[in-house]
Amino acid sequence: MTLRPPEPGSFEGLLSAVRVEVATLVRLSRQPATEPWWSTGVHRFDGPPPGSDTSFGTCYAATTVEVAFAESVIHESGRFVGGRYEVPLSELTQRSLVRFARERHKTLLLADLSGAALKALGLNNDISASADYAASQAWARAIHDASPRWDGIRYVSRQMNKGFAFAIFERTGLRKLQTRKLLPRELDELCDRFNVAAV
Repeated sequence: MTLRPPEPGSFEGLLSAVRVEVATLVRLSRQPATEPWWSTGVHRFDGPPPGSDTSFGTCYAATTVEVAFAESVIHESGRFVGGRYEVPLSELTQRSLVRFARERHKTLLLADLSGAALKALGLNNDISASADYAASQAWARAIHDASPRWDGIRYVSRQMNKGFAFAIFERTGLRKLQTRKLLPRELDELCDRFNVAAV
């Protein structure tokens, strides 16, 4: 069963809002100097590709390092081999923890695509778990265009389904506040928790 499309007039009044503190957002980035990184046309809740009249960028974040680790390091670079995830050592040591700030606003107003709020829209968790991004990108575009009040989307992490991930729209004015490398102890704890071995 495919997800229903976001037909104009069929969803705007059903969107539920959740506020998230900007200071709680984290990313694990390969290139912290370029943060925030605004993706278009590729990932789950991206806007249309550059060149489109309605193109917009999306920055992905989480509120825990564990979710960020599962969504970025393991998802992008891990291979499950011999009963564990193998991740190149460089992927573990070259990532930086990035935190964000925003001028004049300490919170983001996000459309909630989880739990009862998701079901009330006539959707299910395929929005954040399907490998086909066509429907989720259509919903991101529809929410973005529905009202400038929406700063992005909260959804269930596909890679760690007890946590939330966030797709933040470029128009929010999000900016990098600080970056730092993960401490060896932090990396060891993450690798132990997620059954990851450096190769």
